[in-house]
Amino acid sequence: MMGRGLKPSYRFFPRPIFTTTRTAMVYCKYQPSIVLLPFVMCYYVWESQEAVEVALEVHSPPNGLGGMVFNYGDPYQVQLPNAKWENVPRSFIVGQFTKNYTLRLSGRPGMIGIAFRPAGLSNVLGVPMIAFTNLRIELKLVLGSEAAQVEQRILESKTSQQRITVLEEFLLKKLYNSSLKIDLEDYALASIVQQKGILSISQLSDELCISPRQLRRRFTEKVGISPKLFSRIKRFNYVSHLSTSTSGNWMDIVDEGGYYDQAHFIRDFYDFSGKKPSDFIHYYRTMAALVGA
Repeated sequence: MMGRGLKPSYRFFPRPIFTTTRTAMVYCKYQPSIVLLPFVMCYYVWESQEAVEVALEVHSPPNGLGGMVFNYGDPYQVQLPNAKWENVPRSFIVGQFTKNYTLRLSGRPGMIGIAFRPAGLSNVLGVPMIAFTNLRIELKLVLGSEAAQVEQRILESKTSQQRITVLEEFLLKKLYNSSLKIDLEDYALASIVQQKGILSISQLSDELCISPRQLRRRFTEKVGISPKLFSRIKRFNYVSHLSTSTSGNWMDIVDEGGYYDQAHFIRDFYDFSGKKPSDFIHYYRTMAALVGA
């Protein structure tokens, strides 16, 4: 249980852990306060002081994280499975995505987001993440008037530091009022992340003394997807990082990722990114120079 003796503290001064700029576009990540570090990977700010001359399309494969996003700039769009484009909500919660999606930024972008660890949203908000899988849900539908208050404070803030302070206060209050406990799903999650998804779910359920069916049900409710699918995504994240950050050959990467063969490796790349490995590497090395992807 979350100890009631832990009172929210707002004396937090965010520091950037990653920053990149290209012309007027700025992308920056900030580390959360130590109390929220088990639940929040980082805060990120993506904005431009000038209008984007040509619409920028950003492809985003699954990353195993949940999110919460507030838009204080011009509206931006996401491409739907039917290939149509629609504006994203002003503020929203995003669950686990199992396929690549594409954002289109135009005008003068300005957004701040919270990248939650895989069970972070469930632990902090106390909501089953299965309800958010592959969806962006307007924050007001989940938090009601509380969402409007946070959104207004974000819009009134003038700097990234002020906006992050607003988010820290909000999250600390939610955490303080939560009935937090570490359970079997958290141990399963930690094992999958530690092993980079390269493990047997059947053996994991044996180690945890729970049937694979029960583990799947409980894990899916808390994280949003099954442990098997989450493991595939984490393995993809690992090998995609290797492929874009090292000069190793394909067979070394296939072996490091624990794939049966190169065909299995290529299929996972295409399932999660919509691209062949070589096309994926070319795209993300290009985008890295622009937004730190």
